[in-house]
Amino acid sequence: MGAYLDRLNAQFDEIRTGIDELVNRAADENRDVTDDEQKRVDRDKSRMDELTSAIAHYTEIESKAEKVTALRANAPAPRQTATVREPEPEYDIAREFPTPGDYAVTVHRAMVLREPDAVETLNRATMHQKTTDNPGLIPRPVLGPVISLIDNSRPFVNSCNRRGLPAGSFDRPTVTQHVAVDEQAAEKDLTASRQMTIGKIPVDAHTFAGHLNISRQNIKWTSPAILNIVFDDFAAVYATRTCDFASTEFVGSITNAPVVVGGNTGADLTEALYGAAASILAATGSLPDTLYASPDAWGRMGGMANGIGMPAFPSLSIESTAGNPLGLSLVVDAHFPANTLILGASSRNEWYEDVDGLLQVQEPDVLGQLVGYAGFAAYLNTVPAAFTPLTLPAPVAGGTSGATSKTASSSGGK
Repeated sequence: MGAYLDRLNAQFDEIRTGIDELVNRAADENRDVTDDEQKRVDRDKSRMDELTSAIAHYTEIESKAEKVTALRANAPAPRQTATVREPEPEYDIAREFPTPGDYAVTVHRAMVLREPDAVETLNRATMHQKTTDNPGLIPRPVLGPVISLIDNSRPFVNSCNRRGLPAGSFDRPTVTQHVAVDEQAAEKDLTASRQMTIGKIPVDAHTFAGHLNISRQNIKWTSPAILNIVFDDFAAVYATRTCDFASTEFVGSITNAPVVVGGNTGADLTEALYGAAASILAATGSLPDTLYASPDAWGRMGGMANGIGMPAFPSLSIESTAGNPLGLSLVVDAHFPANTLILGASSRNEWYEDVDGLLQVQEPDVLGQLVGYAGFAAYLNTVPAAFTPLTLPAPVAGGTSGATSKTASSSGGK
């Protein structure tokens, strides 16, 4: 029950965050909410109302269960006395009722005269019906919710500068030449002068969609309801597919040459990160703030040690992919290729998205319901020079990443 409530609350928070971002964006742009944005707000509000009712319902069930548990905990423990019963001899109905007359007399004594010994004799002769005798009458329950292994958290997309998608194709203006400011050679001489030129970066949206035709019988007779399960799965698969697309576009947009990490120690990686940060600062005039890593690169970093065997990056934890190695925000995403480690400025990543969400059409001619999910999105790296990849060396034999391997190697050569 707790896991299901957590999922409902997570959906509610995600929808509420989406509405807040949409309204805040309109406020930042000093404009009213557009008709399309209002439709999205109304649609999301309707879903929030459904989630509110469901959360209240299951919260009440869980509260009652907790009260019953507390009452049971305070109840006195039952007294138990161990008794040893003599094994009963194998029952023989011919021994109990030698003739039909004996059986009739016993029934009369038990039913009419209520004699205890006759009642006990009849009970011994009664056949006992057990669950193993009628398995066809015992239903096998399906216990929800349905288990799904899809991670729809979209770590990389959530790290980008997210904006609403204005159209299928649009341009992002960018300064290609700045004005000039220089020292005046002499009094009354002309000062420096140069035109500002502004170019544009074209951006094209991509469509992500899928559909499924479900029979009315399947919708009416399934428990848990197949329609809700399909809708949740569409949303989860859309999230993973778009994050995979954005991650691939991001890696492909980088133009800087990779910085090779000299060894498997924390000192080697720290030196490479500072070197990459210096080159980014020199090229763009700003420092990076984020480190993007694939799961295997994150694992390598967490296993690195310093010269005394302590973790080289103590902010990393095996319980979470969050952390701030060297003050950098960490984004770990399984959609990155293996051995990915990229240093850069998160503000230069832009993600544009317009989610239509769930779509459905009734088909009375075949008693079906056509359902689908759609969204439109685009990724843009506005300054490729603000990102530098790092190339990690092959892992040390035996799986260690400590500082001792390099030290031992250097001392052995003396």
